[in-house]
Amino acid sequence: MLTKTEVTIERPRDEVFRRFVDEMATTYPLICPATTSVRMGREKPMAAGATGQMTIRNLFMAAIVDFTVTRYEKGEHLSIKASHGSRSSRSDYLFRDAGTSTTVTMVTEGPAVGPRWLQDRNQRTLEGHDRHDAQRLKALLEGRQKNPAKAHRRSLIRLVLIAWALAALLGAAWATYRAITMGA
Repeated sequence: MLTKTEVTIERPRDEVFRRFVDEMATTYPLICPATTSVRMGREKPMAAGATGQMTIRNLFMAAIVDFTVTRYEKGEHLSIKASHGSRSSRSDYLFRDAGTSTTVTMVTEGPAVGPRWLQDRNQRTLEGHDRHDAQRLKALLEGRQKNPAKAHRRSLIRLVLIAWALAALLGAAWATYRAITMGA
C-alpha cells in the first residue's frame, strides 16, 4: 500500500521542519490521535541511524512500534522505517518552500494487511488517516489548535456516546414494540 498526502502550512520551512522533525517526541502525539507517546533513543540526536519507539493505541490495546531514521537532511527530508513484530512500513516527509509557506509531502508505504477483499477499504482508511494527520499538523503549526489530536479524540468519544444513546433508544423502542405486539 502506498499513500501520498500534501499540505501547505503558512510557516517558514525551517520552523515547520524543526517542530515536526526535531521536536517529534512532543509534536507527533499532538497530530496523530493513535500515537500516545514517542521516545527517541538517547544514543544520538535526530539524524540518520537514530532510533526510537512510538506507543500506538487502538481500540483495545497499545503496541510499541520501533523506528529507525533512515534518512535525515536538515530542513528538507526525513525517512523513517517503523516495525512491529514481522510488519514494517516506511514513511517519507519532504519539506519544500512555497513562497512564505512550506509544502510538506508525506509518503507512507507498507504491506497490505488483511484479506484481499478488505484491502481497498484499508487503503482508503490509511489515506484518510494520513490526510487528517496532515491537516492536524497544519492546524497545530498555524496556531489554530494547541492539541488537534485531543480534539479528534473528544469528537470520537462524542460519536461513540451518541451511537450508544441511539442504540439504547432503539432497544427501548424494540422492547415496547414487542410488548405491544405480544400483548395484543
